Amino acid sequence: MKILSLLLLTISFQTYAHDQGHGPAITDESMQGGKVAAIIDYKQVNEGRKAKMLYKGELVIEGLNVKLYLYDKNMKEVSLNDFSKTVTATQLERGRKTTFKLSKKSSKKFYQGTRKKNKRVPYNIDIQFKTGETTLFGAFDGLDK
Repeated sequence: MKILSLLLLTISFQTYAHDQGHGPAITDESMQGGKVAAIIDYKQVNEGRKAKMLYKGELVIEGLNVKLYLYDKNMKEVSLNDFSKTVTATQLERGRKTTFKLSKKSSKKFYQGTRKKNKRVPYNIDIQFKTGETTLFGAFDGLDK
């Protein structure tokens, strides 16, 4: 009976797992000690791993302080001159959402902002911002700090 219960529990978790992700899988090491994720065109969010990666982003969380760095596909730093002044970030925890902003710092090397304290781990942070007419999207999943 215990084996059957364990099997059903395992299957139910897999049924609700988020298998596809948002954009291509990333294997790059972080440059700043954060989490690296694909940055894609927001129009391709529902395409999962088939979405075309435009950039890579690194989210660095230090307590409640959040920094976002942008890189090209080869992990070379990208100037933020052509990107919007702010990034909208959404922290997701088991159905609970809180939104905060990240602002471009004067060095134009990263965005920075403050998030609310998470109550659970892991949690996710999704980001949206613009370059020209394109809205960009990145999903940083499985955060544990």
